[in-house]
Amino acid sequence: MNQGLVAREMLDWEFLESYLRQRDAHFAVHWEWITEVRHKLEANAGLDRGAVTDDVARMSERIERLRYQLLQERSDPDAADYQAAEVLDSLFAILTDRETTTPRHLQQLLEDDTFAVEAIKSLEWCLNPDVPLDTVITSAWRLTKEHFGANLPDQGAESASWPIFLYAPLYLSSYCVNHCLYCGFRFPETTPRRLLSADEAVEQVGLLVGRGMRHILLVAGDYPQKTDIDYYVETITAIRRRWPVSLAVEIAPQSTAGYRSLVKAGVIGVTLYQETYDRSLYRTYHIRGPKAHYAWRLEGLERAAEAGMRRLGLGILLGLGDPVSDARAMVRHAYYLKERFPDRRIAFSLPRIHEGPEGFQIPNPVNDETLIRLYCGLRHAMPGAELVLSTREMPQLRDLLAATCITQLSAGSSTVPGGYDEMGTHFGDEHDGQFRVVDRRSVNDVIAVLKSQGHAIIWQPRE
Repeated sequence: MNQGLVAREMLDWEFLESYLRQRDAHFAVHWEWITEVRHKLEANAGLDRGAVTDDVARMSERIERLRYQLLQERSDPDAADYQAAEVLDSLFAILTDRETTTPRHLQQLLEDDTFAVEAIKSLEWCLNPDVPLDTVITSAWRLTKEHFGANLPDQGAESASWPIFLYAPLYLSSYCVNHCLYCGFRFPETTPRRLLSADEAVEQVGLLVGRGMRHILLVAGDYPQKTDIDYYVETITAIRRRWPVSLAVEIAPQSTAGYRSLVKAGVIGVTLYQETYDRSLYRTYHIRGPKAHYAWRLEGLERAAEAGMRRLGLGILLGLGDPVSDARAMVRHAYYLKERFPDRRIAFSLPRIHEGPEGFQIPNPVNDETLIRLYCGLRHAMPGAELVLSTREMPQLRDLLAATCITQLSAGSSTVPGGYDEMGTHFGDEHDGQFRVVDRRSVNDVIAVLKSQGHAIIWQPRE
């Protein structure tokens, strides 16, 4: 049976009509064009990529938007909500001839204690305070060396000896319409706002290339009027035309079609932190703006993978929710993605809140030992995953983690749009950035420490 037929078997039209009639305030309008989609499918049972016309593409985007609209309206989805979401996703899969025809079901899986059991046990072993920290660190070091150091000459049993990939973030915009309580870019803040033009972004990349950087993470706040998909495509195209760099993005979640445009423009990876997987807490911290949409953000990496993105970066913002519960959920999320997209590279990051906007108190502070145990736990839970560490942390802690399990490291970073200059890094007023840069060492200073630990330095992402 071909994949198209498998997806079609999920199309329970009677259930969908009954569900929408009961729970959708705009049933009449929505059911009219869903019926039109159904008629087109029945008239063209052989829909394939060649038949995905502009008209069909528009239909698929409407189906995707409706699915997320319904999920957002149901703050605590029940079985019927999930079933309707699966029917709509199956319809979307048919219209786009999607590689993964099994409906998206991440939300249900996050609550499944029988999924990724061994990985969760490995994570929890590292987090157990009865297990000495030195034991956890040594075990994580061995796993990292085993999975990432195989291609390097043997430098002795006590050498770190795995290659660390260095990258730089480039903030394109500090404009944001979201009201996230913890963020320096949130809409109510009076911080100066800036949007880089494509030419300015090209100039900033040139400065980073001059420091050796060959992989740039493009970062921006969520401001659709200024940073829409056309802006990103224009900027990415201009950068790639001028500089031999690879690019990833850490931007607002996009539609599947939006991510497909980014892939076509040359983006190879997406970083998208869920912040917290606790749905109730998520609503508490994200009070207004597009980011308040839990399901839309949660499934963003899956949409990116469906669009052809090769590298998928997950993360939780330490300080918001219970770190152990969030780490468990993130591991399940990663294994879900790996099962559906086995050829994609998975990365984890654990950004930690050290301070927030005025009036924000960190609800669940995470100390250094817990951060170390969490990183080691992720290494044990998914040994082949990249572990990423930013300049949010102190130099001494970054050096320790780099010698233990980290495989990707930023250096000489600025979190201010236009924050790089010819003399080095202009960090700017700490209140102008998304977060305060704590490790302000130069790229060369960071490299010197890494080499002293036995690491090789690489400038392009691993395939």
